[in-house]
Amino acid sequence: MSMFDDDSYNEGVNVGRRIAIGSVVASVAVLAILAITVLANTGKNGKHGNGSNPYPAAAEKSTEESTEVSEDKETRTSDELSFWNMYDKDEKKEPIVVSENKEKDKEKEKEKKTSTVSKSEAERIRRGISDDSVSENKFNISPLGAKPEYVSINAVIPKNDLIEENFSMKDGRLIYSQGGRNVSHFGIDVSKYNGTISWNKVKKDGVEFALIRVGARGYSSGNIILDENFQANLKGCNENKIDVGAYFFSQAITTNEAVEEANYCVAALGGTKIRYPVIFDSESILNDNYRTENLTAEELTSIFKAFADTVKLYGYTPMVAGSKEQLAKHFDLQSMSGYDVWLLDEGEKTEYPYRYCIRQYDSEGKIEGISSNSVNYDICLISYADK
Repeated sequence: MSMFDDDSYNEGVNVGRRIAIGSVVASVAVLAILAITVLANTGKNGKHGNGSNPYPAAAEKSTEESTEVSEDKETRTSDELSFWNMYDKDEKKEPIVVSENKEKDKEKEKEKKTSTVSKSEAERIRRGISDDSVSENKFNISPLGAKPEYVSINAVIPKNDLIEENFSMKDGRLIYSQGGRNVSHFGIDVSKYNGTISWNKVKKDGVEFALIRVGARGYSSGNIILDENFQANLKGCNENKIDVGAYFFSQAITTNEAVEEANYCVAALGGTKIRYPVIFDSESILNDNYRTENLTAEELTSIFKAFADTVKLYGYTPMVAGSKEQLAKHFDLQSMSGYDVWLLDEGEKTEYPYRYCIRQYDSEGKIEGISSNSVNYDICLISYADK
C-alpha cells in the first residue's frame, strides 16, 4: 500500500522542481559575479602593474616597463652594467685604459715629441752650454791644440760684430783693419814673472798699452799678496806714456772677498788715473785643487759683480777676464752683457761669438826691454783712451 496519495505526490514534485530551478539560477548568478570580478581585477593589474598577476603576458609587460624606469634612475644590477655586453661575442678587443689626467698626459707626450732636452740641459743652454746634439749653432771652447768641446751659442748674449777677414798679422802681431787702416791697439800683460822691465824700450817697440798685475789671492791659502813689481811697472808705464790697465788674480769665494780684492786694487793704485779697466781675472788651476772650483756660475757671477760695483765707485771701468771655457762654463754671461771682457784665447782667430774688448792671443811674444823668455800679446778693439 502507498504512503502518499496522488495530490501529495504532485505537490512534492512541483516543490522539487522549484528548488532545482532556484539552485541553477543561483549558481549562474554566482558564476556571473565571479567572472565580472576576475575581469575587473585583470584590468587593474594590466593598467598599473600592482598586485599578483597570473598572466604571463601581463608579467612581461610589467617587467619591460620596470626596466625602463630603472634605466632612467641608473639602478641597474651589476649584470646589466657589464661592459662585456658592449662588444660582439665573436670580436676580441682589449680593454681600454683611460688616464685620470688626460691633458697632462697629452702635454707630456707633446714634450717627448718636440724636445729631448732635460731640465738641467735647458739651464745649460740658457748660459750657452750644451753638447753637439742640442744645436747646430755652437762654438769650440777648448784651448788651441786641445780636443774640441762644443757649446751652443746663446742668442740673447750680445755678439761681437767683428769681421774675421779684417784680422791679419803684421810683423808677428795681430791687427784689425777697417777701410785699409789699422783700428786696433797693441798691448801686453805682465807680472813679476816677466822680471824687471825697461819700459822706455817697451814703448819704442810699439807697445800702446799694458795690463799689469796688481796682486793675487792664493788659490789654496786664500791670502792676498801684492805683485812685487806692480809699483815699478805702474810707474814705468806712466813715465813712458803707455796706457795702463790693472788686473787681479781672484780666488774669491764670497762677495765680501770680492769687495776686499777690489778695495785692494784701488788702494794699490793710490789714486792713479788709468785709462784701461781694473780687471777681475778668474782662471782654473790645472792639476790641483783650488778655492773657486766648486762655485756655480751664478755664484761666481755674483762675486764678479761685487768686485765690479766696488771699482766703479772709485771711477774705474770694471772688466772680467777668462778663457772661452771659463767664461762659457763658469759665468752666467747672459746677466753680464753690460761688462767688458778680456778674452784669453790664443791663436790668430777665435771662435768666441760674444762681444769682447781685449784678447790675449799669444803667450810666446818677444818685446824689447823685457828679459823673460816670453810675454803675452794682447789686441784691444776699442779705444779706451777716447773714453
